Amino acid sequence: EKLKAYQVYLSACPFKKISIFFANKMIVHKASDAKTLHIVDFGILYGFQWPILIHHLSTRPGGPPKLRITGIERPQPGFRPSERVEETGRRLARYCERFHVPFEYQAIAEQNWEAIKVEDLNIAEGEVLAVNALFQFNNLFDETVKVDSPRDAVLRLIRKMNPDIFVNAVTNGSYSAPFFVTRFREALFHYSSLFDIFDATLPREDLQRMNLEQQFFGRE
Repeated sequence: EKLKAYQVYLSACPFKKISIFFANKMIVHKASDAKTLHIVDFGILYGFQWPILIHHLSTRPGGPPKLRITGIERPQPGFRPSERVEETGRRLARYCERFHVPFEYQAIAEQNWEAIKVEDLNIAEGEVLAVNALFQFNNLFDETVKVDSPRDAVLRLIRKMNPDIFVNAVTNGSYSAPFFVTRFREALFHYSSLFDIFDATLPREDLQRMNLEQQFFGRE
């Protein structure tokens, strides 16, 4: 049901589709000669970005590289905080098996991404390292909140990782401002424009639209 809702979203609104296309194309290009490709994905959620990349890797002349994915996500409430991000890994493993791409997965469920250390990521020598963060850093407080901000700490972590490619997409809004009213107003501007698009392309009673609004936009 989540995948169906996501497909409806991609068909109705081009923004994330274009970002995913660009990110995957740049990563595949960087890993054209790699024996191992390691993707560290900040905010992997259900991993919907990666099946098309796996398919592209499977068609590479000379055979696919080994694919390693480190999926970083915020924990779920309850007794199994890492269940969703681990299930994402199992789903991607089945997809890699189908397309004969060697696969390794590591799940990290961490509320405070700035607390992650380079050692936690198990980066190996000789692999092509790609860091992917699509529309995730808007939840990290910036320097307007405190000088040594969580956002800067995560960016320092990425610098220490020294990736071969870093793909970052951001929503153009002040979501890390220290004042709630500012954050709320910016979010209202952004999501009202999305809902205007959906009103023009999807019926309001569409089940998949309601699902994506509740499960994706409600969460955000």
